[in-house]
Amino acid sequence: MSTSSNAVARMWRTVLPRRGSVARASDRFQAGLLVSVVLLALAALPVAASIGSETYARQQGESAQQLGERTRVTATLLADGPAITVNSRAGVVGTGAPTDAAWTLPDGSRHVGKVIADRGTLKGETLTVWVDRSGSPADPPLSGAGVVIDAVVIGLGLWLAALALLAACYRLTVFSLDRFRLARWQQEWLQEQDRKTHS
Repeated sequence: MSTSSNAVARMWRTVLPRRGSVARASDRFQAGLLVSVVLLALAALPVAASIGSETYARQQGESAQQLGERTRVTATLLADGPAITVNSRAGVVGTGAPTDAAWTLPDGSRHVGKVIADRGTLKGETLTVWVDRSGSPADPPLSGAGVVIDAVVIGLGLWLAALALLAACYRLTVFSLDRFRLARWQQEWLQEQDRKTHS
């Protein structure tokens, strides 16, 4: 029989002790608490999966809506992008910055505004940007991969948080039980010593 099987058998015998068992009440309480923690952890799994599924459905709808409202266009820079900054330790550092650019919508209308240009880009270079129905720059729509990742992270994160909370409660209870057992043992030992002294 494997080690895990032996541990489960011992726990079961502690929860439901046979006649003549030496298991203390605190031992049975701890074993029962462990069983409850395991059952609650298993029960939390479908709840977390349901929340992750709901998140996926909601964000999938948002992604479809954003794809319908936003368009990808090619913008031409009207000015140089931010200069490249070199650090002796980190090398090239910094991020893009708003830069004047012009772009044409599918209906032929021309728009001018600011887009995020990478460092070192020059006037006349082109880059792809997302715009909303009014032609203003917008964030990229949620991607299918991003929707899946968000749903998995939320569902898994909630389940792991539940496991951490259950584990913390269990360990705190066991710590209290151990202190109680130690106090009882010390009391019984002192009583036994006192009995031997007066015998």
